[in-house]
Amino acid sequence: MAATRPGPARHRRTERRAEFDGAPVSLGLYMGSYLVWAAEDLTWVPAGLLHRRFLGWVR
Repeated sequence: MAATRPGPARHRRTERRAEFDGAPVSLGLYMGSYLVWAAEDLTWVPAGLLHRRFLGWVR
């Protein structure tokens, strides 16, 4: 995963929203786990950027 690309891709966002339809808290927890994983690997990327990439679109 490149730090300069937005993530997840738009089609993946659509897939995740459909997969977690009616369960927004579960989607947030799922994406939050990936946020933690990414933060451990991408220590040079600002936390705010990672948050936007992984959780900013989850609403």
